[in-house]
Amino acid sequence: MQNAINPRAARALRGFTLIEILIVVAIAGCLLVIGLPSMREFVADQRVRTVASDITSDFTLARAKAIETSRRVYIQKTGVLWANGWRIYADANDNGTYDAGTDQELKRFDGFTTGTIYLCTLPAAISTVNQIILRPDGRIVRAGAATSNDGLYVVDTLGDSTPGNDKIRGIQFGLSGRTTTLKLNGQTLPCLAN
Repeated sequence: MQNAINPRAARALRGFTLIEILIVVAIAGCLLVIGLPSMREFVADQRVRTVASDITSDFTLARAKAIETSRRVYIQKTGVLWANGWRIYADANDNGTYDAGTDQELKRFDGFTTGTIYLCTLPAAISTVNQIILRPDGRIVRAGAATSNDGLYVVDTLGDSTPGNDKIRGIQFGLSGRTTTLKLNGQTLPCLAN
């Protein structure tokens, strides 16, 4: 008796034809070309969201420590720009500057790696562009009257000059010292890096 091979089984053993492979590669290429820009914007939006969330947590820590210790607590940038990092400390000797060994450093952030993300404060009415000061009652020390857009802003320009796709989160300071985070994607840049 001769072994007969089932025609269906024979087709299954052959594998893929070159045309089938080329079609799959072409479809995958089209999907990649269509999806890559959207993925880039999604990643940038998530990065801005994460940074804003981390800053909000730091601000909440500083506010809680100011109330707990009945002292002024400072969020002070440690470099030229906020993106270079900041330190949160309780001013034990009430001199308005950080004194290692005397003041209690609550937290330190050493900044971001280079990229398209930056932070800025708005307006100068909050303490200064170099630091944010929280009073013992948890409110922010202001240099002038409160405005509706007092806050710290996280911006990712995606490295291009198209403002319509900028990813922006605003961490706005209320009169009581509490924060509100707003998604401001695609709007005019609120401030320049400081």
